[in-house]
Amino acid sequence: EGGRVRELFAALERPVELYVALGPEETPLAGARDVDFGAEAVKVAEGLAELGELVSCRVEERPDGFPRFPAVAIRPEGRDAGLRYDGLPWGYELASLIGAVLEAGKREPTLRPESREALAALDRDLALDVFVTPT
Repeated sequence: EGGRVRELFAALERPVELYVALGPEETPLAGARDVDFGAEAVKVAEGLAELGELVSCRVEERPDGFPRFPAVAIRPEGRDAGLRYDGLPWGYELASLIGAVLEAGKREPTLRPESREALAALDRDLALDVFVTPT
């Protein structure tokens, strides 16, 4: 609900940009009808930006560094932190995007100290893909 999201976004400690990357659309899956996934992703991001003073939305066509479209990069203070949602965040998946905005809007990560120590000890960069689905 918009009122609850507005409350959560009011507690953000720093600005968060939702950077929507649009590109060539893939053929929709069976049952997807004629949904314009890019246009819907823009609507979702713009709608979220309207719910928080520190949340903004920017849309780019075919930017570099995005293998899948549409995608939404969640950028604390407009900086690419490597946090991205690929696809259309509809339904239950919207909660994942809202959670990412809340995390990006904090000055300090909510990871436990031991998790932060383990990450600091890594000897190379890692990319983690997390798949979200209600089914």
